[in-house]
Amino acid sequence: MRKVTWSLIIIFITLWAISTLFPMYWMFQTAFTPEEEISTFPPKLFPSHLTLQNFSELFRSSLIWNWIVNSLIISVSITVLSLLVCSMAAYAFSKLQFPGRNWMFTAIVATILVPAQVTLLPTFLIVSRMNMLDTLWAIIIPSIASPYTIFMIRQYMLSIPNDFIDAARMDGASELAIYWRIILPMSKPVLAASAIFTFISSWNGFLWPLIVLNSTERYPLTVGLATLQRQHLVQYGLQMAGATVSALPMIIIFFAFQKYFMRGLMSGGTKG
Repeated sequence: MRKVTWSLIIIFITLWAISTLFPMYWMFQTAFTPEEEISTFPPKLFPSHLTLQNFSELFRSSLIWNWIVNSLIISVSITVLSLLVCSMAAYAFSKLQFPGRNWMFTAIVATILVPAQVTLLPTFLIVSRMNMLDTLWAIIIPSIASPYTIFMIRQYMLSIPNDFIDAARMDGASELAIYWRIILPMSKPVLAASAIFTFISSWNGFLWPLIVLNSTERYPLTVGLATLQRQHLVQYGLQMAGATVSALPMIIIFFAFQKYFMRGLMSGGTKG
């Protein structure tokens, strides 16, 4: 009976893995398939020959280099600034004592329940009055403070013993020195996990950049690729080549920081 159960579990996991990875495989193989072969019926699981024609057309006929640079600037800036701001807030909520601390933290966490679409209009009005429309700052600044990132880092910092902080205070260290030299180095796993989440979320951002940007040369990659769908409605190979270029950085970053990613998710997440 146990062997049958394990066999069913293995079969289920295998089918689940195939169903999860197949869309990614189809994206990659379509990107390297000649355009005239993509529309054949029935579709082929394996192209007759691989080609870089779609990638060549993508880089030749679009502003993809501008879009990639814009996406990198946006994602890296949001990731770095968000980790700095959110980790400082998490340190205050986990290790400092001040009036209203728990109520403030509860209010911040409660904003996670608010749909992002609800805040689009007030955020747009604020950005407009600050004269930041059609600039990359309009995307970066509203995305710096993340309630989820504050919550995740704070939960991890609660697991750090206070003995380190008390010893540093007795030696005359300031709160900034304690945060920078003690808390941050001990929080590397959760910071790495938060960085991955933030970078991927920023890289995949579509709706907000579409609203606040008007110039095509300032588009991030996701919005820029959407313009290709309007210009080339039936060139699926071109679109899949763009999707492949957009997906590669996320795949590389995940595998490069996978160890820290798993440690950050499994450590300190349940501390109250």
